[in-house]
Amino acid sequence: MTNSEQQRMLDQLAEQKLRQKQVDRILKIVLPIVSFLITVICANLNWQSTLGTFIVFWLGLYAVGIWRLNIYYSMAAVAAYCLIDIYFSFNGTLPIQAVGRQMGTLLTFMLILGLSRPYIDRWMVKK
Repeated sequence: MTNSEQQRMLDQLAEQKLRQKQVDRILKIVLPIVSFLITVICANLNWQSTLGTFIVFWLGLYAVGIWRLNIYYSMAAVAAYCLIDIYFSFNGTLPIQAVGRQMGTLLTFMLILGLSRPYIDRWMVKK
């Protein structure tokens, strides 16, 4: 490789890193808002569940969208929280409607964000 090719490649990598930082800045604003709105819909009927669901879901989205941690481990952590939250919110039972509402919705949105992040980065590089 010649120096000009190497320099061109380094410039492209620097531009890609800049675009990824721009996407991260946007997601740092959007993710708390999205997690709050989904939490209000999906949390169980007590304030502890709402607060805990917001914190865990926001951290899960942050881990998948910005830190780019393993999506399966992040989803497993959120699923474990959902089961524990539902168990304590419904006095030792696990109603299937609550599991489907809370866990199903949270995991679906995490999966969408985790799988779409590489595509978002590619869109930003093409601009």
